[in-house]
Amino acid sequence: MSYSKENGQVVLRMSREDKPIYYVASRASIPERGAMWRKFRKQGVSIVSSWIDEDGDGCTESFEELWQRIESEIKSSTAFLLYVEFHDFPLKGALVEAGMALAMGKPVLVFKPYFALDERTFKPLGSWAKHPGVTIMTSSIHDFLRCTV
Repeated sequence: MSYSKENGQVVLRMSREDKPIYYVASRASIPERGAMWRKFRKQGVSIVSSWIDEDGDGCTESFEELWQRIESEIKSSTAFLLYVEFHDFPLKGALVEAGMALAMGKPVLVFKPYFALDERTFKPLGSWAKHPGVTIMTSSIHDFLRCTV
């Protein structure tokens, strides 16, 4: 399986045997985000992010262990997906996770429905999204993942 950028969009090339493995990120304190990722996983999308199973308040016993797990899960993934809506800002942990993925050379795909980014600074997301390893996706997260199951 391989990813490339063509005309500013990520192109996924895979054989019938390939199945992408995603590390997914979003604002964990918004219950609908973890529920969305769990639904995709139940539909057959290969998601390695374990935080989605402990996104409720007080569910994580050790944040030190969580961040070690996050690092390992990002390493084992083929791509990093960030989903963010306008009212999800400010992002915190998801930005650290995106930085980890970029440092590991993983393609970072950002899905941001319903709002525009500042052309120069990419606010409210931030200028980090101008990194060449980042693609701002124009398709919906649902359409994108439906093609990878």
